[in-house]
Amino acid sequence: MYRSLTPKHAREYLHDALDHMESLLTLFDLGYIDLEDRSNTEILVNLIIKKSILLLQSEGSDELKKLQDRIQEKYLVNFSSFQSLPDFWGLAQQFPIVPLDKLDIEPSNPASIWDITCDSDGEIGFNPEYPLYLHDIDVSKEEYFLGFFLTGAYQEVLGMKHNLFTHPSEALITFDEQGEYKIEHIIEAQNLMDVLEDLDYDIQKIDKTLQNRIQASTRMDNEEKEVLLSTLYLYLSENSYLKTIQANNE
Repeated sequence: MYRSLTPKHAREYLHDALDHMESLLTLFDLGYIDLEDRSNTEILVNLIIKKSILLLQSEGSDELKKLQDRIQEKYLVNFSSFQSLPDFWGLAQQFPIVPLDKLDIEPSNPASIWDITCDSDGEIGFNPEYPLYLHDIDVSKEEYFLGFFLTGAYQEVLGMKHNLFTHPSEALITFDEQGEYKIEHIIEAQNLMDVLEDLDYDIQKIDKTLQNRIQASTRMDNEEKEVLLSTLYLYLSENSYLKTIQANNE
């Protein structure tokens, strides 16, 4: 069906795919197909839906718009909504979100955004009234940046160190009359030890405990102990956000 889709048959095949999906979900519930089969089914049906919507987009029917919820892509974004967008999860305040890459390509994926904290509230779901569309990307080969606008100092004051995430690194950028920009000042994010200290942990005690336990280990020689301790200090001197592809390559 996916390979045979044409504008002429798109609506018919779309309905057939949805019917097949319901049948296969029933088979899954009854134990006749396994989780891998279900996953492959969902992926294939979503591809059929996306291709059908693309072929029928000139019609712009309500039926097609409702299907967008079913094919939304989940984008895992390197930030904490609890720290950077507390008004979103607290009272559903909407913030403008736009891609900063691939601006010469129209985004087509209905998108929901998930942060890197462990809480299920760290999600910005796809909202048909304020739809967010993003691009297809290969995260193993490229970076992809999003802009969250109208946040300001108010969100920083409200932000909490949920899961030990601090505010992201910030840059003060000025523009002249010709539109040229200059980076005036960079504010680095707090490191993990600073965050722990803000939460009233005794970082000197943590430091001493790490040293004592590593030195007391009988499974490592002295050189291995030094390497492990220096590696731990390196991690604790950094912030808790994921590192970028470029940083990993360096």
